[in-house]
Amino acid sequence: MLAEVGLDAKAGWLAGAVLYGTAGLATAGLQLMMPESIPTGVFYLGLFTLVIGALCMPGAIYLTNANWATHARLLAGLSIFLAGAIVAGPAREAWVLLPLFVLVTPAYLYGGRYAMTYAVLATTMTAVALITTNGPARIAHALVTVGAIWMIVVAFMVAESTTRKLARLNRRLAYTDPLTGLANTRRLRTQLSEALAKGFGPGNAFALFAIDLDNFKLVNDTFDHTTGDRVLRAVAEELSAEVDHFDLVARRGGDEFSVLVVDIDGRDLDSLARSLGDAIIRARRRACPQITPSGSVAYVRSQAGDSIASILQRADDELHHVKRAFHAADGESGEGRIVVMPVVERPADALPSRAAREVRVSTAVDEDNALRTSDSGTRVRLGYDAVREWVRSLDPRWWFSAVALLPAAVAIAMLTIAGALEPLPPQIGLVAACGYLALSALGVYAARRHWNVEIMNFGFPVATAITCWIVWKAEESGTALIDILPVLVLYAFYFLGAKQGAGLFVFAMGAYAAFAIAGDYQYGIQRAVIGVVAVGVCAALVLKVRNVTMRFTRQHAELSEIDALTGLANVRSLQMRVGDTVAAAQAGTVRPVIVTIDLDKFKLVNDRYNHTIGDRVIEAVARAISETVRNEETVARRGGDEFFVLLRDPGEGQVEIVSERLRSAIEHARKRICPDLPATASVGAVRWRLGESAERFMSRADAAMHDEKLQTRSRGYHKQTA
Repeated sequence: MLAEVGLDAKAGWLAGAVLYGTAGLATAGLQLMMPESIPTGVFYLGLFTLVIGALCMPGAIYLTNANWATHARLLAGLSIFLAGAIVAGPAREAWVLLPLFVLVTPAYLYGGRYAMTYAVLATTMTAVALITTNGPARIAHALVTVGAIWMIVVAFMVAESTTRKLARLNRRLAYTDPLTGLANTRRLRTQLSEALAKGFGPGNAFALFAIDLDNFKLVNDTFDHTTGDRVLRAVAEELSAEVDHFDLVARRGGDEFSVLVVDIDGRDLDSLARSLGDAIIRARRRACPQITPSGSVAYVRSQAGDSIASILQRADDELHHVKRAFHAADGESGEGRIVVMPVVERPADALPSRAAREVRVSTAVDEDNALRTSDSGTRVRLGYDAVREWVRSLDPRWWFSAVALLPAAVAIAMLTIAGALEPLPPQIGLVAACGYLALSALGVYAARRHWNVEIMNFGFPVATAITCWIVWKAEESGTALIDILPVLVLYAFYFLGAKQGAGLFVFAMGAYAAFAIAGDYQYGIQRAVIGVVAVGVCAALVLKVRNVTMRFTRQHAELSEIDALTGLANVRSLQMRVGDTVAAAQAGTVRPVIVTIDLDKFKLVNDRYNHTIGDRVIEAVARAISETVRNEETVARRGGDEFFVLLRDPGEGQVEIVSERLRSAIEHARKRICPDLPATASVGAVRWRLGESAERFMSRADAAMHDEKLQTRSRGYHKQTA
């Protein structure tokens, strides 16, 4: 689980070492400074806590995957807190924030599965300890402190869940082809690495299929790239239906696919190759029947000593041999070589998919169930969906901060009305509750308007000031309210980061210590020291973990916008950047141009050599294009051997100059690798029109690429016949 958000499996143990070690040192420090204020039993518990903290270090090495050991570590902390509450007597009031040391780790690192159970245990102990301790407003103290701990735990659980979902999404996007939804080259290499790491032996062998669509270039040249994209998506869908769920189907680029069969024991690979070939024919007939629907499929088995590069190279070589054998018309094929040819007399519906063969789903059942759905149930569902969509449209940081203030407002109002905070005047308590509600409403408004989160820098101090005001007015009952301050501090560290969180920590925890000591609360000095240390350590830990997970998420977000082969922007990133540029163009600040690039006769590279050489050509061309245009311009791989360059605001005549330079750079790059093949490229340009949407702008660019390609072919034909 921790790996999903960029954390090592040791993270929980290391966090435990810090938390338990800090708690033990704080206890020992208080014993040295004020020996009369620390019961002997509590001192020995502090020493035991230090031992547990020390044991967490070898646990991080030897017990990272042992769930029982993780539970033992957390239960030990709760046991220490329970024992301390028993032996501390009246001094237990000073130790009520110590459960944070136990709860922060499961709440943020492990999520709800662990945190809920331990939060119930810890807050129950806290409530019992406070209710059984004589002091002012003890019922209110128990409710506020337990509520504060729950707010912190729930906040970290939500933060953990949100971060994990975002990390999963970005990771999926980073390892997914944006056009087809299949795995991309990055994911294929990762899976190959994992398969090879198992070693070579019985049960560990796997097979890698290489797939190439024949005559696919004719689809783009005869029709347009939209039709070509439709064919690729159809092929991806059909290939996925032919393999088992634990196999991997990947798009390597252009019209090239790979299938990784991770377990070949009992698998008929020749039969699978034929099924994949049938899938290609079926998909191409469905998406573009005008072009001969054929493809080539080859596979290799893993061998001892294989590397990622070697097995990819062997698969490419097998595919190359298949295509050469077909073009030589000798019909010869060896093991692992399948030439898939169109069978004209075989209708498309004679090639049922594996899913169609194995599963027959009756839509009548679904329709009948839909008719039986009551109108009231439908209305409830629609209402729920509407609320969910409304919440999803809000800025999550503002929304969560708004919701988090509601419990404080409700608690203050109820305790004030019940007289549990005497001598706090009722009107002051209600005004404070209204202040929290006003901040909450402002947070909802900001969430709808997507205000800059930096504005929260004012919201947290205001909430802290309101808290300090009612603590001051509550006099001796203020002891029940000061635990609201740690909640605001920890929220600030998570939502605003280190700088703003540190500022609020000084302000809020300074007030916390001042009220505890100057307010003459029972065991105020001990409470001030333990509270400041507990919140400080938890805040530092949360900030560290937050930074790690955010950096991990950001890295995958960046990867999700990068073409796995060339390192250029991919289609997903291109669409976003075109959208941003068009927005600026509509504001009248720029007038962008998309330069389209299509490599001429690139298919010959793969057919004469292999796909590995083809990848080298694509990489070399990508570097050449990037080095030809300015750094601030966007260079993207549209797919296969097609590229887009987004010029933000080129001057008059600059587009022609850039286009000519691109032709020259591309020709030079291609000749370095394949000097015996044509090295030219078709380069066109489309300028944005006033009022045009980003989608329409890119659609015209695709059409321009198609037209430029036809003109290039026409010029080549006339040149040959002249």
